[in-house]
Amino acid sequence: MLPGWPFLLMLQVAPPPPATPTPIHAQASVVLVHGRLGGTRAQQGSGVVIAPFLVATNAHVVEGTRGLTVKQGESTWVVSQVRLDRSRDLCLLTVPGLPLPPADPAPEPVEPGQKVLAVGYPGGQGPMASPGRLRGIWHHGDGRLLQSDATTLPGSSGGGLFDEAGRLLGLTTLTFTPSPRLNFSVPVDRLQELTLQSGAMLENRIEEGRRKRSDDWLEGLCEDPRNWPAWEVAARQWVQDLPGDENAWLALGLALDRAARISAGSSAPADLLPEAVEAYRRSLALRRSPKSWNNLGVALDLLNRFEDAELAFHEALNMEPGYALAWLNLGCARMNARRFPEAGEAFQKGLALRPDEADAWLRLAHCQRGAGQRGTALASLRIALRYRPMAAESWLDFGLLLVELSRTDEARDVQAKLQALSPELAARLQATLGRVKSGRSPAGARSGKRGR
Repeated sequence: MLPGWPFLLMLQVAPPPPATPTPIHAQASVVLVHGRLGGTRAQQGSGVVIAPFLVATNAHVVEGTRGLTVKQGESTWVVSQVRLDRSRDLCLLTVPGLPLPPADPAPEPVEPGQKVLAVGYPGGQGPMASPGRLRGIWHHGDGRLLQSDATTLPGSSGGGLFDEAGRLLGLTTLTFTPSPRLNFSVPVDRLQELTLQSGAMLENRIEEGRRKRSDDWLEGLCEDPRNWPAWEVAARQWVQDLPGDENAWLALGLALDRAARISAGSSAPADLLPEAVEAYRRSLALRRSPKSWNNLGVALDLLNRFEDAELAFHEALNMEPGYALAWLNLGCARMNARRFPEAGEAFQKGLALRPDEADAWLRLAHCQRGAGQRGTALASLRIALRYRPMAAESWLDFGLLLVELSRTDEARDVQAKLQALSPELAARLQATLGRVKSGRSPAGARSGKRGR
């Protein structure tokens, strides 16, 4: 998981907002979804009628329940069948005899800035509407998520996000606390896809599966480079709304760090990275945490401020000695400062805690070679290739190091393997072997890459 990201939460604890006028045909399609958890306990959320006798809601609203019903006003209807798509947190409920009108889907495209209404049953009361604006469109796998600032509260999950004309944009699904601008909805096209799939139909009882954790959602969103520009905008909005929230400044620092990476080669990194450093320091002034120190160290390292970066990583490790990522990042800072023996020590401590980091094994091998430990470097490269057997450039480094060690027969075996992976790199290794045969000195292995 990326360091320092706050959690996405399905629910917030707050009283329901006052009712807001909303188009009658939008309000008429939103229902209360109710199920029993066992004994006298119950679970409820919201849903939207999307077709005759068909209600869409979130999977997390119905999981673990039995005796599902949908309600509106004084009327109640029994759910006969359920279709779940846990990967997108979606659910379709078949409700025989349901007389309510389906919501009209909104036409494409949706645009950030347009007015929206979130309609649901917060606290089991409603339907209530919360006005707002669409703030962003995020990538989520092969689909999208809509970000709005329309308030959603406990019981609102599975309700409708509508445009100003009362047409359905999507289902309200995730709330990112405590920022009021970060509420996510699954767009309506995902609902339409689900209606066409032959999903599992269960008889009015939903066994509780492994619910996708809210921080897993966030990790996926933030690891996708397509979302980094949207996250920068959202983080700037967050610190504007809540300047006393340490997580807001931490999120801004991460967003600026990633914006600098996708802007590499332009003038942007020179502007963005110092701003990221300042954001991390603002977060640390509010609350010291190992993750914030680690992230500050990464930004300082990217600015070639290696001594300052090392101090930040030491702060993180003083607070959490078993913080593997901080050890690996400390190794990177030392490697970039060309302090290879000390970098190797940091990488080894990090790899003892997280042994499956192939990039760290590659960087350790580079440091060991830089310190004159070529045999040890070869062993580290071998481990890296065990985790990443299709990495052609790593096989080239392995083959070149074998040549340096005069193990030419093994290097020729590597050259044959490289031929299947990358004929161009295989030709480079073959040329080095040719120079050895002719009595000329071989070229050395490539230098290690800077990285995290």
